[in-house]
Amino acid sequence: MRVLLAGYDSRGGVEPLVGRAVRLRDFGVEVCTPPDEEFAERPAGVGVPLVPVGQSVRALDDCFAVGEVNHQALFRRVAAVVHHGGAGTTTTAARAGAPQVVVPQGVDQPYWAGRVAGLGIGTAHDGPTPTTESLPAALRTTPTPGTSARATAVAGTIRADGTTVAANCCSTRSPE
Repeated sequence: MRVLLAGYDSRGGVEPLVGRAVRLRDFGVEVCTPPDEEFAERPAGVGVPLVPVGQSVRALDDCFAVGEVNHQALFRRVAAVVHHGGAGTTTTAARAGAPQVVVPQGVDQPYWAGRVAGLGIGTAHDGPTPTTESLPAALRTTPTPGTSARATAVAGTIRADGTTVAANCCSTRSPE
């Protein structure tokens, strides 16, 4: 299996992705990376074999390389979204109707993982470190017809006008 790591964490750091690259390497996964010098140097420094995105990766039939991508468009086209459980990514995947495997790393992410599992639209991974057994198991059990149907149903209930609703609520309240 090949995995493309293409992006930074929400705070702009590369360290979480380097950690994921190391874990994936330990699973025997070939890691592909975009041609970003800062990112490529760090995994290489910890012994993770990298295949730079370019002609060599684009020629592989099981690895599709893209640069920056619109998650709203991408998530509608995947069997499942594996992510960290941030509020934005969770909501974007839910709005797309995509089943989710949430691997929470901290802060509010365990909450969102629990919501995904509670709604029946995906799986909450137990803990922040997937194993060679746990992640494949989640990927086998998550994109089922039932989970996909629930994810599609939930997607239809998510409003896109939350900011407008909140502003209207605030403007209609009288000052105390």
